[in-house]
Amino acid sequence: MKRKLDNIRFAPEIEVEFPKHKDSQKLINRHRIITGWEIDIENSLENGAEYRPKDRNKLYFNEDSLDQIKEIIGLIKAHHGNIKPSCGLHIHIDMSSFTDKEIAMIIKAFIKHQDYLYKEFKVLKGRLDDMAHPIPTTETKNITEQNMKQVRLGKSNSSSEYLSQRFFALNIQSLNKHNTLEFRLFNGTIQYSRIKAYVKWAIQFCLDYTQDKRKRRK
Repeated sequence: MKRKLDNIRFAPEIEVEFPKHKDSQKLINRHRIITGWEIDIENSLENGAEYRPKDRNKLYFNEDSLDQIKEIIGLIKAHHGNIKPSCGLHIHIDMSSFTDKEIAMIIKAFIKHQDYLYKEFKVLKGRLDDMAHPIPTTETKNITEQNMKQVRLGKSNSSSEYLSQRFFALNIQSLNKHNTLEFRLFNGTIQYSRIKAYVKWAIQFCLDYTQDKRKRRK
């Protein structure tokens, strides 16, 4: 089956901060399971939580999934959840239908364009320095088909921290735990239009850089 925008699974992780008068743990306990979603404490925030699908590669880019995101945003707003600079939006893209060679192609393309992407998405410096570090271009030598296979299997013996840690603009280690690539560079948001646009961009990025060169974005 030909891969396209609406048949690649994805999962957003939406980080939010609650006002001090709200007990985030009580909210989490009360809404632990939300019809296909889950909510958990987010330790990087003062009084925050992270909303995500139960399986980090569950959703498809279609009306039903997008409606679910709208409903989650509605729930967040109902409890006065808000976005602070320390919040992030992480988007997992399922790599089940991509080969190890194609995954390496996606990662190399991301590294090549990441300086531009930081500017394009106006990534806050605090996130860049803390939760979404850039991957040096020198690391492309470690982005090989064989290494991607080993990362997926959890057998990577590479000394590269970029293959074994997650706090980078593109989390490669997620291949082992979730069989996804996790795009971590986005600033936090509870604006539906932005989340939709970022999800679409991330899926399309993976498609563009595994297609014929003549069809790729400039």
